[in-house]
Amino acid sequence: MAGEEYCISAGAFARMCQTTRDTLRYYEKQGILVPKKSEKNGYHYYSYAQISSYYFISTFRGLGCSVEDIKEYLLGGEEVRFDGFVDRQYAALLMQQRELERRIGIIGNTRKLLEQIRKNDTGKPELYEQPEIFRLKVTKVLSDPATSFSEISTDIHRHLKECAHPGIQAFPMGASIGREDFQKEQYVYREVFSFADAQASGPGIRELPGRLTIVMVCREKDGDIRLAYQKIRNYLKEQALQLSSDLYSLSIVNVIDPNAERKYLKYIIACVEPVKSISERYRGLKITRK
Repeated sequence: MAGEEYCISAGAFARMCQTTRDTLRYYEKQGILVPKKSEKNGYHYYSYAQISSYYFISTFRGLGCSVEDIKEYLLGGEEVRFDGFVDRQYAALLMQQRELERRIGIIGNTRKLLEQIRKNDTGKPELYEQPEIFRLKVTKVLSDPATSFSEISTDIHRHLKECAHPGIQAFPMGASIGREDFQKEQYVYREVFSFADAQASGPGIRELPGRLTIVMVCREKDGDIRLAYQKIRNYLKEQALQLSSDLYSLSIVNVIDPNAERKYLKYIIACVEPVKSISERYRGLKITRK
């Protein structure tokens, strides 16, 4: 026995604290929960007072507190106050909460977009009234030529640096074609874009002019993307529609697999308006609503 105070074997202490002996050995190695070693048998023994120490350590470890911070408090003497220690951990958790909320926002927005893609994945253009007006962060393309992502790599790099602000979601990202160029079959990228939240502000933040859009889902099996553009032009003509914004091609997936075959999933969006009088604006149009 290591002494009257240190009378709990390592195995019994682990069972009392509902932990493992490996965890106890780790804490011992870190110097934050050290048992007494018996000179008679070489066994390690813990005291009842160390039970509260264990739960202090495990509680703050469970909250994401580092072993180094816990060690600083436990071994720092009187100058390290418990209330200051707790305040620091509280502030750190708030930062983690904000980061988690940001990540949830990103995946939530992506889920909304994928829901729209599933709804409009028909292989042809669809007229769709968006549930809300899109807000974008755009970066002007300066490269020439600018007909592929590889040709606008420097513009994409500038865009990603500009997206490092609250309320701007870098992924998914895409590029736009000017509506005049689109009508002339000149598929030159004009801007790189990503989505922005309602609270985002600063240069390059833009709202699309309306909720009525033409959309089309394009996959690698669809072949040349220019065929999709031709379908959109034909649909606009058939439905007596005209673009009221640039054409935004959102790249959800765009990879080259080990067999050197490209796989992509794109969502093409553009605001439209009927080439009719205002009183006839929505008459006869087949619109997909949420």
